Amino acid sequence: MKLLIFLLFISCIKVDAAEITIVTEVFPDFQYINEDNKLVGRSVDKVHKALEGTGINYTMLAHSWAISYNAALRDKNTCIFSIVRLPNRESKFNWVGELESFDSAIYGLKSRGIKLNTLNDAKKYKIAVLRDNFSHHYLLERGFSESKHLLLIDSLDKIDKLISTRHHILDFVILNKKQFNYRVKTEPKLELLEPLLDLNTTQSPLFFACNINMDPALVSQLKVAFNKI
Repeated sequence: MKLLIFLLFISCIKVDAAEITIVTEVFPDFQYINEDNKLVGRSVDKVHKALEGTGINYTMLAHSWAISYNAALRDKNTCIFSIVRLPNRESKFNWVGELESFDSAIYGLKSRGIKLNTLNDAKKYKIAVLRDNFSHHYLLERGFSESKHLLLIDSLDKIDKLISTRHHILDFVILNKKQFNYRVKTEPKLELLEPLLDLNTTQSPLFFACNINMDPALVSQLKVAFNKI
């Protein structure tokens, strides 16, 4: 009788599958919203493929970069992509899997005719960067000042507007080369820009990363899943 009661008790216990929230930003063509209002893109495809068959339930959301970045820092069961792995971020996240290489440059208006030989040359000018984005942290690490050198913005769409309406306060923007080449086909304003200086970012690839306090067993499961793709 005791064995029967024990077996009945065990059968009533519900084992919940792991459930996580995955956040990102609109970053064509790595990830973007299509005409059907769905989040798609090659990085999105890689994440779906990695998690397929793992039994992990997940919700994927796109916000501004600052909102997504802070959610991944704050919430235990939250992951983020595509995030550049920088030294000052190393201890803040669990770095689960590499998604893609990252190659970026400083872009400026062709009409200005400005030339840059070194990154320090850019300290004479104002650079637009996404808040808490790679470019923001990258420049801070190299002695740039938010008050003196940087113009913090919340979305890439604002860069297009700044180029055409407020170019008098904007000298440069930092953009991913692959992203620029993709967006210039549909955003005529970007044709006003030209690359002025390549940044040394090839050793800082784009990653899928999770909150530092996530259950280690779940992190390990995610790492195994991403190692397979």
